[in-house]
Amino acid sequence: MKKLVKSAVVFASLVFIGTSATMITEKASAASIDPVQKVDGQATYIPKGVRDGTATEEHDGFEDGTNSVLQQVPLLRATTGYPDVNAYIKSNKFSTAKIEKQLKSQFPKFNYRNGYGKPEGIVIHETANNSSTITGEINYMSTNYNNAFVHAFVDKSRIIQIHPTENGVWGAGQYANARFIQVELVRSKTFDEFARSINNYAYYAAYLLDQYNLPVDSAHSDGKGTVWSHDAVTRYLGGTTHTDPVAYFNQWGYNFNNFVSLINEKYKAMQVNYEKIEYDKAITAYSRVKTATGNSVWTKPNKTEGAKLVNPLSSYSGKNLRIIREAKTSGGTIWYQFSIGGKTIGWVDSKALNTFYTPSMEKTITGTRYVLPSKQTVHYYGLPVEDSAIDRGPLSKFNGQALTLQREATIEGQLWYRVKDLGWVKAANLTTTKYDLIEYDKAITAYSRVKTAAGNYVWSKPNKTEGAKQGSALSTYSGKNMRIIREAKTSSGTIWYQFSIDGKTIGWVDTKALNTFYTPSMEKNLTATRYVAPGQETQHYYGLPVADSAIDRGPLSKFAGQTLTVQREATIEGQLWYRVKDLGWTKASTLTATQYDKLEYDKAITAYSRVKTATGNSVWTKPYRTSGYKLVNPLSSYAGKNLRIIREAKTSSGIWYQFSVGGKTIGWVDSKALNTFYTPSMEKTITGTRYVLPSKQTVHYYGLPVEDSAIDRGPLSKFNGQALTLQREATIEGQLWYRVKDLGWVKAANLTTTKYDTLSYDKAITAYSRVKTATGNSVWTKPNKIEGAQKISALSTYSGKNMRILREAKTSSGTIWYQFSVGGKTIGWVETKALNTFYTPSMEKNLTATRYVLTSKKNEHYYGLPVVDSAIDRGPLSKFSGKTLTVQREATIEGQLWYRVKDLGWTKAANLSAKKQ
Repeated sequence: MKKLVKSAVVFASLVFIGTSATMITEKASAASIDPVQKVDGQATYIPKGVRDGTATEEHDGFEDGTNSVLQQVPLLRATTGYPDVNAYIKSNKFSTAKIEKQLKSQFPKFNYRNGYGKPEGIVIHETANNSSTITGEINYMSTNYNNAFVHAFVDKSRIIQIHPTENGVWGAGQYANARFIQVELVRSKTFDEFARSINNYAYYAAYLLDQYNLPVDSAHSDGKGTVWSHDAVTRYLGGTTHTDPVAYFNQWGYNFNNFVSLINEKYKAMQVNYEKIEYDKAITAYSRVKTATGNSVWTKPNKTEGAKLVNPLSSYSGKNLRIIREAKTSGGTIWYQFSIGGKTIGWVDSKALNTFYTPSMEKTITGTRYVLPSKQTVHYYGLPVEDSAIDRGPLSKFNGQALTLQREATIEGQLWYRVKDLGWVKAANLTTTKYDLIEYDKAITAYSRVKTAAGNYVWSKPNKTEGAKQGSALSTYSGKNMRIIREAKTSSGTIWYQFSIDGKTIGWVDTKALNTFYTPSMEKNLTATRYVAPGQETQHYYGLPVADSAIDRGPLSKFAGQTLTVQREATIEGQLWYRVKDLGWTKASTLTATQYDKLEYDKAITAYSRVKTATGNSVWTKPYRTSGYKLVNPLSSYAGKNLRIIREAKTSSGIWYQFSVGGKTIGWVDSKALNTFYTPSMEKTITGTRYVLPSKQTVHYYGLPVEDSAIDRGPLSKFNGQALTLQREATIEGQLWYRVKDLGWVKAANLTTTKYDTLSYDKAITAYSRVKTATGNSVWTKPNKIEGAQKISALSTYSGKNMRILREAKTSSGTIWYQFSVGGKTIGWVETKALNTFYTPSMEKNLTATRYVLTSKKNEHYYGLPVVDSAIDRGPLSKFSGKTLTVQREATIEGQLWYRVKDLGWTKAANLSAKKQ
């Protein structure tokens, strides 16, 4: 064959015997009405490409060079100068190629007209392509099989089968396709190659005829027989116009009769005498296919008289084959006859099977077992193999019965037991324990709580039934609502409940350990109308009259103000529940028969108010005339107080405010009775920077622009010296407030646009100084740049005077300031760098001595400090003339030595003497 349409091949050396077109037409017509060809589904044998109109038999891409004008060809070898092909083959003793299998799964499979594995002969083809190879032909056919495909290809060195010979192909028209195996010969380039290919071809043809017990009978001349040329198919059957392989044979001095003769020789060489059966006996065993390739199933042991092919062994791969007979033939082969599903199939070579059970595998045992409850539907068998033909039914017939074991066998790793009077069953389906059986297991609805935890457990299944595993102690669930979802009774008479908690299934428990507080039998029919009681909107309703999150259907708020139809009631643990149509169950206490004022809305707001009209107004626990409202106090109790408004509600009678005082929620009041002095709408967006006034550090800031201890955020001192970013402002009752970013609200009067110095410290000290640098320095009421600091005078006013230093202060700018007095009068503050300090207590030293007032110095004075300052002058020394004075400390001040005398004060050392005068 070739892949393009070929032109006709004409050989001048061939002698053709002419046959008129009329004769061919008559034969084709006769063939078309042959009653043998009238089979059901004849279209099956027409290539799909031809049926679809994409190809024709004449132009299908295969053997397109063989449709020459039809004419008779000589049956004798043409005189071409080539040796006799058959003689050449014999003289060279050519061997034949091994049959290879490259089966193509994509090829369609259909039976011959007489059925699967029942060909009536073989059609001989050649490819009509001088340049092709066996692999090229196969590759092309594998892609274009919808136009044509055959069973096999042969060349000088290979025989390759590409489709099962048990099925038909599309190679020679619909009539031949329904009957014959079809094989293509690949063209050769030399005589030697041709002879070798013919040798392989004849061998393969003989092999196929022998395989299917068909005789060698040429149909080339009379249209009857088992060996057909494509040319003979054209002439006698029709459905095709090809004439191969006649012309190609003649090219090499060969003809079809020569070829049939060679087939016959090889066929006879294959025939052997029938083997005899040495024994044939009944046996019992089970096997599976081990080696399907090259093995078939026969009606009798193969090569014995009357043996016919049944099927390839591969048809039974994976199935349990019951071996019913064993036979040995004179050739030494042992054969097994087998059945499947109780139907006898045929005989197979025992070496092709793997036997997994024989009676020799059994052992005698004793013992007692019971059917596992979970295995009641499993079956038992006549032998230790799962085979429907020996299936004796389910084990359920023997539930709870003591079963006597007689034998055991391990089959393919699984242990089986033979039970007396029953048969064989897998050991895994039996148990040594006699489990309780479940008499019933049904869904129920109930709620329970633990009554008796001691000695009771939760189980994965009712205890003492197969597979039951102990879980946690029942005490784990004490106090919890247990939803009962199933009830089961075991053969021991115990009733068990399966329960869930919060929607999660937990396990099974003995009903005697529980106290059931709800069953549907507790419900009663009721017809009534109710409304969601105001204040009960957040209460939930449920799928059953039990507060269980797993059946929680949401809050009643969805139905506020709606008329609800009550259908059933149930008293559960002393509480009355109602089932509302289309809703579910809710406690009766959440509903009311009265239709109160309805809340149109209830929302959080922010505002501040004061009492405007106390007379005739009261404070209520809820908006007046709504469900559950109660009097709290007359409104006059809160006159003059800042009322923080936290919620606003509207009812059919008006707008109501809920308020708090000092952070404590009080109740609801008619909004018309109040004067609101702050709402967020009074605020405006601003930008700016401010600083805390140092004098206002102790003033507080708030969450809103109202002085309310409940929203007090602390003193401003935390933010001294910090730049504060303004975001909003509001004028509340004539006072401007600022909202500071990240702080809160503060009165504008507590802030300033100026950044003042602050005092790092301010402490009392004792020292004396004099002016050192008067120029550019002044005296201030406070350290300069401190809030409130005012200039008093130039520092030069006090030049040359003794300035008593009273206090020292350091400002945030790092400057140290002294507060001083002169003549006992406090003057103001001056920067320390402008002064020269000539006395500090650090100049003093301890001293122990005795001194006396010099007579000449009795009019000299003594002082509170070692400085001559009228403000600390304690009088003349004359008071102490002649007295012994105890000196405690000394200090040298501006070059003069001073003594501090016990109980007196300070005086210059020059006024005293070490000797008494």
